[in-house]
Amino acid sequence: MNKNIIGILLAAGHSTRFGGNKLLQPLPVNHIPMAVQSALLLLEALPNGIAVIRKDDQQLKSLLLETGIAVVENQNAHEGMSSSIRCGIESQKQLFSGAKGWVIALADMPYISATVIQQVANALREGALAAAPQFKNQRGHPVGFSYQLKDELLRLQGDAGAKTVLAKHHAKIRLINVSSNSILRDIDYPEDLIREISD
Repeated sequence: MNKNIIGILLAAGHSTRFGGNKLLQPLPVNHIPMAVQSALLLLEALPNGIAVIRKDDQQLKSLLLETGIAVVENQNAHEGMSSSIRCGIESQKQLFSGAKGWVIALADMPYISATVIQQVANALREGALAAAPQFKNQRGHPVGFSYQLKDELLRLQGDAGAKTVLAKHHAKIRLINVSSNSILRDIDYPEDLIREISD
């Protein structure tokens, strides 16, 4: 069953606010690079995973390949997050067959547990059109999309990610209540690395 839902890790950003490649930054908890931690947790929940990186990010590519995740280079990363979503979905056809949906995770959110990722994937398996965790009524990441939304995802443009697709199908998103604010905590600045995560 795990094989029917593909994990896509978006790791093609430029880390402009962080002041360096944040995805290579070791986490204070375990000293594992941020993107590697995110990839390991995604793979724990979804063994068929794809990381989308910039074509010039060879150090990150090497580290991610060691985790066992498939890595694809987004030649159009400069076009924004939507291009990475399209790249991941298009690459999936060559890498893994029979996808029933995708769970799209962000590499700069390394504290989201494999359990939460699994819950989002399970909602898709149960027939949800889209699914996401929520903490105290705030929707977070990762977000799951059914195969039915493939064409809409492949039409995405710009840096807003899949927000337009989620807005269009707002009433059909299955929300999963979770007890950790990790689903809301991305890392944009060095100080974000040590902000408290509630459990």
